[in-house]
This record gives sequence, structure tokens and C-alpha cells, in this order.
Amino acid sequence: MPRSCLVLVPFVLVVGLVPAAGQKLQVVGQPVGPALAPNPAPGNPNGTPPALTDEEALKAAGLSATDGPKLIGYLKQRTVSDSEKGKIDTLIKELGADLFADRIKAGESLELFGPAAIGLLKAAEKNVDPEIAYQATRVLKRMETIPHSAIAAAAVRAVVKLKPPGAAAALLGFLPLADSEALAQEIRGALIAIAAPNGSADPALIAALGDASPLRRGAAYIALIQGGPATERIRIKDAYPQVTAAIRKDADAETKFVGLWALIRTARDKQFIPDLIDLIPKLSRGRIWQVEDLLLFLAGAPPEGGRFGNTPEKLAKARDAWLGWWSAQGGAIDLEKKAYKPRIQGQTVLVESDQRGFGMGRVVCLGQDMKEKWQIAGLNSVMDGRVQADGSIVTIENYSSVVVRNAAGVKLRTQLLNQAVAAQLSPDGDLLILGRQFINQYSKAGNQTWTYRRPNVADIHTGCRLPNGEVLFLTQAQQGNNCFRLDAKGQLIGKGTTIGRLPNINYGYVVTMDLVGSESILICETNRVAEYDLKTGKEKWKYATNSPTSVQRLPSGNTLVASLPQNRAVEVDPSGDVVWEYRAKDGLTISKAYRR
Repeated sequence: MPRSCLVLVPFVLVVGLVPAAGQKLQVVGQPVGPALAPNPAPGNPNGTPPALTDEEALKAAGLSATDGPKLIGYLKQRTVSDSEKGKIDTLIKELGADLFADRIKAGESLELFGPAAIGLLKAAEKNVDPEIAYQATRVLKRMETIPHSAIAAAAVRAVVKLKPPGAAAALLGFLPLADSEALAQEIRGALIAIAAPNGSADPALIAALGDASPLRRGAAYIALIQGGPATERIRIKDAYPQVTAAIRKDADAETKFVGLWALIRTARDKQFIPDLIDLIPKLSRGRIWQVEDLLLFLAGAPPEGGRFGNTPEKLAKARDAWLGWWSAQGGAIDLEKKAYKPRIQGQTVLVESDQRGFGMGRVVCLGQDMKEKWQIAGLNSVMDGRVQADGSIVTIENYSSVVVRNAAGVKLRTQLLNQAVAAQLSPDGDLLILGRQFINQYSKAGNQTWTYRRPNVADIHTGCRLPNGEVLFLTQAQQGNNCFRLDAKGQLIGKGTTIGRLPNINYGYVVTMDLVGSESILICETNRVAEYDLKTGKEKWKYATNSPTSVQRLPSGNTLVASLPQNRAVEVDPSGDVVWEYRAKDGLTISKAYRR
């Protein structure tokens, strides 16, 4: 019997109007024109009931925010030993067995574990094997009569306020059972808050430095280093030698990175920079991007041989080059005086379209470990997706809708904008929405600050904000200038720009452009991306690729390029060598890629 089926989602096109200046992106539920009516894909949070308050969630489980022992008991009830976790993991794999009877038997066995299996089953609902995901959902429907995730998060927040005895031990025990990264982060934050009762390290955190679970060790590293006064580099001085010794001997590269990163960023202890550099060949690509950003901040430019290539051998060569640089230059660097603010978090946001017409496009974020951190799925004709500074996600859908969602994927506000095609964020938090006949700018609060309308023709193709607040945009004009500039209030400046006309723009797809510093722009052309000097219009750099649809210059000097026809996102160095590559799966196609 087949183990999965294909669900067709109807395509719905909605056309709205461009709002007048001063109009705000509307809160969901307020009338803004024809209602959006796509069917959410399975697992998509859009359209889910409003989230419970902490009080409501705790009440559903018979808990109180003022009863510390009972809250600790709830977390312990949902915690299993490492051996029991291994048994549950094995049974979850059996949910995908070839024989139907074996799948049913595995589900019945999982129910016997009771509440302790809920967190792992929640995670299994996102399994790449559709049968495991389906069977996990079936088992959960029978087991979970109250919303476990909401209750667990509410319990963690209540424990932070009460700080009952045994709180750190209970939170550490429960951490590997967290069913989402959001809940895991909530637990890590709680551990930071309760790490040092009366100024001394909680014994449970000291014990966790040698725990077999990398998740627990990493959480202990962070909790014992972060959270102190801004004037104190080292939060818990008597525990610091134990923490640093544990981090240095940690055999897990990801966990060791977490500890070293905290020592360098929070304690600003430069003696650990060589340890971080030495770790480079063992790290995931997202972590390498973080290390690269830090080192370039300190050095200004890579030493000879210091660019991070795409093979273990090239990474080892870069490591050796940077260790040599540190040996020669590290003594003069003062981390206490250098205010390092990361430009790159090691995450990549991808917009994936459904060219089959099933309306199953999505926006997905790859975390530092290159695994999926979150996704918003089931999007009809998704044109663009950007993550704002507060973590909310802006998407352009159906060629007509601007939707803002929170990190959980729940819609916060939406606006119908006819022929909207792209979104762009500015460093100050403003949002630029580009349509075929308009460009709108919105403040961080969602208020429209100005609008520009292209007279008599819908031919705007792409654009970007300049450092001085002006906007450069390109049109599909067949004759004369096709490159124009708006001032900081959205008024057209003159008849064009120094560039005047770019004849080879990729008009076949919706594309992006990017600003390089304050002097150059990157353009998606038909068979390449090209960099042009804004003052002279002269070409400065190029990279040949078929029909690029998005381009971004990274702080490292590398360039991130996506191509919808190739279903390919690549990072290339200044010489054009590919250092990272990604392709969409599940029948989807990459149209945009953004590093953050």
C-alpha cells in the first residue's frame, strides 16, 4: 500500500489597491478588501486558533504559576532518562516500518510512555519521512488532550519567576525533550536567569559541564558565562576555571563552539580565539560564517590563504593562515575595547517557489548547523520573504499580498497591494515594498511613510534603499533611461541616474538588486550578476550564471546568488569559486536567498 499521498491546494489570486500615504499595514481580521482564502498546508500555523495565555495554558494542565514544586513535577513527568529516550527514538523510527501492523504496534508502545513521549513525538511530526510524521500525529491526537508546547513554555516562564529549589536540574533534564527550538531557547534563557543564586553557580549547572548530552553541556556553558552585569566580563568567577576547562576539552565541535563563542563574545577573553580558529575545519558552514565575520572584524581583511574554501583541505589551509595571523597580530588586539557587533548570524533564508502550480511554496531558514530552523509553508505564489530585526517575517504572496508573521508563522497583519513583487529591509528597520507601479516605505510600526507611483505604466522591476535614504530602482523601459532614483521622501530626482541605462537586466523573472557599500550596486542580468559603480556607471565585477533571481554581497566580500531556473543558491568568492551551494527539495525551486 502507498505510504503517502499528494494533496493539491487550490491557487487563489486576490487583487487589491495601493493604499494612500499614511495608511498602515492592516491587522489581520480588519477589512482590507477581498478575503484571502487559501487552504493552509498540513502543519502550517496560519489560521490556527489564537495562542493560549500562560495562565490559560497552566490552568488546562491543573497547574498554577505560584506553585513551584508542582511546576517542577510537571517538567520531571515529561523527562526521560537517556536510555528511555533511546527506546522512544527507536519506536518513532518504527512508525515508518514497511508493515502496517508494525507501525500500529510502535504507536501503541509509544503511548505506554505517557507524557514523556510527547515532546519527541512533536519533533517527529516534522520528520522527513511522511509516514513517520503522519503516524506521530495520529499517536499525539490520542495522547495529547491539552496543548503540551504552550503548557511547557508557560511552566518554564513561571519557574524563572519563582526560582524554586531544583529548578535548574529540572530544566536541564527536560531540555533534550523540548519539541521546538523556540522552547529550547526559552529553557536556555531560564537557565541563564537562575544560574547564580546568591552569586554562586547552581550545582546542577556545574554537574552538567560533564553531562553526556551536548545540549545540556552547551546550555550550562551559556548559563554560567552569560547574564552577569554589563560591567563584569566574568559572571561567576569561582566557576570560571571549571567552565573554561570543560569547554576546551569538549569533543563535540558544535557544543565547543557554543562555549568558545560565549567566552569570546561575553567574557571577551581573547585567549580562546586560537581555540576557535583551530575548530574551523570541524564546524558546520553556518558556524564558519560566524567565525569568518568575527575574524574579518578583527583583521580587516583575510591573510594570504585565509579565505574559507569548500573542502576540508581548503578549510585547514585557512585555519593555518589565521593561526599564523593571530600569532603575529593577536597580542595587539584588545577585545574589551573592540565593540564587535555581528553582521552575520550564520543563518540563510530561502524563498522556495512551487512551479508545479500546487501552491506549496515556502520560506525556510537554515540555522547555523545548516538544518532547518523554521519554515512558513503552503504559500501561494510566494515572491519574496524577508526576516525583520524583531524576528518577524514579511512575505509577498499571490502577486498581491504583503503578510507579516511572527516567528511561529502566525499572521500579525496583512495588506492587499496590487502587483507587489518584492520587499527590502533597511538598517534602521524601515520596510520597502516594491510593486510594478509603486514603491511604498513603511516604518517599523507598519505605518506607511511615503509612496511613489510610476505614472501611466507598470514597469518597475527591482530596487533598493541607499545609505542616505534614497531609493534606486530599475524599470523595464525599452528605450531611454531605465535606472531612476527617489529622494528620502519618495520624490523622483531628475530624469535618471549616472548609470542611465542597463541593457541586460533579467526581465524574465522577479529579481533583486543589492547595494555594495555606498558606491556600487549588484544587478541580476540575463546570464550573470554584475556590479556597477554608482558614480561612473562602469562595471566593477561579474559572475556568470544562468538567469539569476537574487543577489547579495556579504561582509566577507563573497556574493550570494540564487537562480530559479537552476534551483540553485551559491556563495562565490571574488574570483568566482563556489564555496557553498544549496538546492531546494520536495519538488520546490529556490527563487531568493538571503544571508543574515
